[in-house]
Amino acid sequence: MKRMISLTALVVAVPFLSCSGQGSDFPEVDGWTRAGDVLTYDADNLWEYINGAAELFIQYDVQTCRTADLASGDLVVTVDLYDMGSPLNALGVFNQENPAGGAPLPGATVAAVSPPYQALLLKGATYAKLNAIEGKLTEASGRELLEALARALPGETTLPAELGLLPENGKVAGSEGYQREGFLGLTELPGCVFADYSGAGDATWQGFVVLPPAGSSPASVWEALAGDWTSLEDEGLTVLYREIPYRGLVGVVMSDGSIVGVSGAADQAELLSRLESFIP
Repeated sequence: MKRMISLTALVVAVPFLSCSGQGSDFPEVDGWTRAGDVLTYDADNLWEYINGAAELFIQYDVQTCRTADLASGDLVVTVDLYDMGSPLNALGVFNQENPAGGAPLPGATVAAVSPPYQALLLKGATYAKLNAIEGKLTEASGRELLEALARALPGETTLPAELGLLPENGKVAGSEGYQREGFLGLTELPGCVFADYSGAGDATWQGFVVLPPAGSSPASVWEALAGDWTSLEDEGLTVLYREIPYRGLVGVVMSDGSIVGVSGAADQAELLSRLESFIP
């Protein structure tokens, strides 16, 4: 296996929407009228609004949430604007609430419409969740509303910079994501950016890059994995791997301070082959 080229962490300052302002700061959406007051929550009291669902947002460092009802004709929707503090955290929540992924939308990073009652939008550090409370959303009306909302929100429309750590060769477009902890259901794997990659025929497999949590380092994550996972040597490179029941082998390598991995391999040979294709 060839040696891995270093994956350098990307840090980009991206403007994001702050939900901590007064109600007058709630965006004006073309064609829609605000119905009622704007309510504001933060990590300490978000549970008062969404009960146990607040746990997910707190896990991804939610800063604040503003919520208001908007009306247009016979349709009334509740719009929740979550300021997740960073585009990466916003993407993580979007992934968790919409595992099937989204689609491109003018003026937004990604969006999804689930007729007749819900629509989701991601832009910069804002995760927007819309629920119809009177009337029904169609695919067309949902996209039209999301486009109007996207125009009213500040922030970048590009995917989080950290996803640039994932190799482009063989990557399935639109499959990129982020999970804050417990990637692949493994408590020992911290936050990871990931994507699907083309395999044989129509098959795909996941490749990922580990993003150590604050106060940790790639070296400490690697040391912890080395204490629990099986190791093998391949052309001078150490591979740590383990089996996930019903999901095959997952393996990682470390070179020049970065940890990358692949999953879903049937055996060691396939694991090494995928690592070979994943490493630039």
